[in-house]
Amino acid sequence: MAARNDSLDAIHEAIILFSRNAKVRENKMYDELSFIAYTMLSYVGSFPLPTASDLAERYGLEKSTVSRQLSRLEDDGLLRRVTHPSRPRTKLLELTDTGLDCLTRVRKHQREGLEKRLGRWPDKDVETFGRLLWRFVTELD
Repeated sequence: MAARNDSLDAIHEAIILFSRNAKVRENKMYDELSFIAYTMLSYVGSFPLPTASDLAERYGLEKSTVSRQLSRLEDDGLLRRVTHPSRPRTKLLELTDTGLDCLTRVRKHQREGLEKRLGRWPDKDVETFGRLLWRFVTELD
């Protein structure tokens, strides 16, 4: 039991340190985008033609919050809302060419950062870390 408690304490401290460091580096991590803008662009870029409601549900945000953020991204020319083919009142989200270029550039920057941090790790460790981190994060809900 003591070993498990030590491991849980180490995990807890690592999460605190990770969160703090991520917050400090936030402006450098996503180039010209805020964290929220990046996550929204990433979602729109990963799922074909989502709605604002899809984003709100995915990230547990109020629809009004999502709507404000999407309006900013639209104003910046990074995404657009298009009419759903069979439900004219429903708007679908898609990246503009500028949005896709921006997302591609930020993802490349992110991948390079991860590669730099994990470059000396054996492939098996990287795979295990990715699998366990994904499990940890997705089982939070």
